[in-house]
Amino acid sequence: AQDKAAVFAGRIDILFALGRHYLSLPFAALCIPATLFAGRDPGWLPFMPLMLQIAVVIAAEQLTTAYKHRSTKHPAIYWARRYAFVSAIAGATWGVGVLFWFVPDSFPAQAYLALAFLGMTATEFIARSAYRPAYTAHAIFSLGPLVVVLLMAGGIYSFMTAVLIALFGAVLFTYCNGMGRLLDESINLRLENVGLVSRLSREKKDAEAARDAAEASGRVKSSFLANISHELRTPLNALLGMAQLLDRAELDKPHRDHVKVMLEAGRGLQMLLDDVIALSRDDNEELSGAEEDSDPSQAARAVGRLLQPRAWEKRLRLTVTAPANLPHIAADGRRVRQVLLKLVDNALKFTERGGVEIRVEAEGDYVRFCVIDTGPGVAPDIAPLLFKPFSPGDASYARRQGGMGLGLAVVRRIVDSLRGEVGFDSETGDGTTFWLKVPISGGAASAEVRAEMAPGERATAPSNQTFLVFTRDAEAEAQIARFLHPFGNHMLSAASLADAITMAAREPVDAIIVRASDADSWAAARGVTAPVVALLARGERAPISASEVLRWPASAQELYQVLNAAHERAKPAVEEPTNEAKSEQLAPIDADAFAALEKSVGLKPLIGILQSYIDNAELLCAGLAEACAAERWEDASRLAQDIAGAAGGLGLLAVTAAARGFTQKTRSG
Repeated sequence: AQDKAAVFAGRIDILFALGRHYLSLPFAALCIPATLFAGRDPGWLPFMPLMLQIAVVIAAEQLTTAYKHRSTKHPAIYWARRYAFVSAIAGATWGVGVLFWFVPDSFPAQAYLALAFLGMTATEFIARSAYRPAYTAHAIFSLGPLVVVLLMAGGIYSFMTAVLIALFGAVLFTYCNGMGRLLDESINLRLENVGLVSRLSREKKDAEAARDAAEASGRVKSSFLANISHELRTPLNALLGMAQLLDRAELDKPHRDHVKVMLEAGRGLQMLLDDVIALSRDDNEELSGAEEDSDPSQAARAVGRLLQPRAWEKRLRLTVTAPANLPHIAADGRRVRQVLLKLVDNALKFTERGGVEIRVEAEGDYVRFCVIDTGPGVAPDIAPLLFKPFSPGDASYARRQGGMGLGLAVVRRIVDSLRGEVGFDSETGDGTTFWLKVPISGGAASAEVRAEMAPGERATAPSNQTFLVFTRDAEAEAQIARFLHPFGNHMLSAASLADAITMAAREPVDAIIVRASDADSWAAARGVTAPVVALLARGERAPISASEVLRWPASAQELYQVLNAAHERAKPAVEEPTNEAKSEQLAPIDADAFAALEKSVGLKPLIGILQSYIDNAELLCAGLAEACAAERWEDASRLAQDIAGAAGGLGLLAVTAAARGFTQKTRSG
């Protein structure tokens, strides 16, 4: 019943919206000239019906205005009845008009009058068909008198005209029923759409409220986990410290084994707590790190140095393959190291024989990090679970190795924040390669630069250098920056020649790039020691005072070659020492590397790392001596490489140089 009332109310809305009642007045006005032409007397009588119709039109418009400003006091049927009453009065004014406009003795005048009435009826059908009683009342009171008068006039044509008018009205009445059904269907559909939109809006609000509640609950849970983890880590650090002291004490073998179990369990728990804290922090905070630039090679080597002692403990090889001239990546180096630490630590944890390699290489607009191990691989049924929290894969193996599967979930969160990609390739029994792709700094620009360079020539690009560029040409300076910036180079600029000379004398720069006409000014400047590269435009003469000359415009490769030549020319000429002399000239250790390790792990753990290295190095040296005695030079070269890699991670320069020299000699025969 409520739906029927709503549909009826919608139909009445349409009725009042369509009611342009003044549209029928022109038909009444056209009836007057025909009547006057027929000689009706007095001449003012035909105007009376028109005046009445105008008055009714005004009343109908007032009713429409009242409906638009209606209150909810009266239902739709109240307004429908009032509209039907006004329609009946409007029809009656046309019925009265028949008495003044009908000409009994002129059939042409009668036919003209019938045609005008039919046009008026069609117009009123459009306005009143939404409510059939309104149209019926108007049609009966307007067409009825005309039909009666035509029948009374006599004559076959008058009779046929009366029948035609009645038939026309009946047909429109039938169509009125069809129009009503179409309107009801349209109104029903509109009401259903309104209800659907309202329901969707409510469901959306409910879903948003549920989402907000879930997020709030998640934040509370994450905050609780983080707080508990922090509280647990404080006493755990104390326990680990005491266990490390016991491990260095003189204990018998059973007690030492107990301490080692305690240390392993404590370290596993510490790693789990670190993962929980990282995961909860990532839930509550927006990860950042894609706004900074960093050197991917440095990140890989830093991770290699930190985890080298862990590899020694398990008698595994840990190597880093990272060219020094890789383009910088658009990522915070701390985040990249955090990801690599997780991946390499997992690789060491699940690898029992062989080793782990960290490999870094450029790949299109990305730098690709690969962590390659010789472990058991990943089973196909476990692979989909690896990057999900609390899913360490094979539960029994995870229990043996330690871990709850949080590490890779943290990795996925961090990589997503860096706008990178992470994945793995593995076959059961053949090891696993976890890979990480991070976008390079400069993106498409650096890709275009590399496309201009042949594969064998890319190593000539200068990296991590500072250049002062003052060419008085904004386009040239932008092009030079586009060539140099992707490889970690830094550009300096100045507003004037005097400012540029002052900056070159004050700031350490690797080269100065200027236009040819300014080269002599640079040669005469005091305190400027960096090589000057002059850009020579077409038609200019090469300046004598420049260190190198480059015709501009030039390709990226031509610029790199000139800058490298200027850099080589600026080096002091010294006699190249032999490998033996190099090892003699080197300091025994790299003090900076030792200081960095001490700052990272502390003095006492560093001493423990060195002791582990000594134990491992003794085994490697014994194996090297055995391989040399048996003349197995390939094995000897591999063992020397392992010695060099381990020593390099600790900054033992002399040992590293000697081992590498031995490797070169074995390879050269």
